[in-house]
Amino acid sequence: MIPVSQNTDELTRSILTDQIGFNLRLAYFITSQLFNDAFTDLYITPIQFAILEVVAANPDLTQRQIAELVGTAPSVLVDPLRKLERRGLIQRERAEQDRRQHNVRLTEDGIAFQEQARVRIGQVEANLTDDLDDAEQMTLLTLLQKLVASHENT
Repeated sequence: MIPVSQNTDELTRSILTDQIGFNLRLAYFITSQLFNDAFTDLYITPIQFAILEVVAANPDLTQRQIAELVGTAPSVLVDPLRKLERRGLIQRERAEQDRRQHNVRLTEDGIAFQEQARVRIGQVEANLTDDLDDAEQMTLLTLLQKLVASHENT
């Protein structure tokens, strides 16, 4: 999955092997590959999946709220939201309380699409954690959540 030279017996990653950040980067690369393989025919990116997921769980979110929930800047969402809207998966309506903002919700097509995408993301997660038993998966998830929570809003 991760491209490595043929003669790896002579090569070393030095201290990188013991670095959490480096291993997270490798895990992210693997996760991205698995996601892309599973979602190629659905033409969706990880950020678009995340948007659909948080909007499915929280209808009528603003762009700022979506950004906070998926961990990115509101400006990063402009293009993914536009693409999802063009595909008819979301709709944006002006917020009654603040006409400058738009509330986002899934369309009926978006709901059906998200249900299909949830099945696929389950397959991605299963492939990613194949070599981990249930306890190891829970430990990994708990530690990652703890790491993320300790750095949110900093």
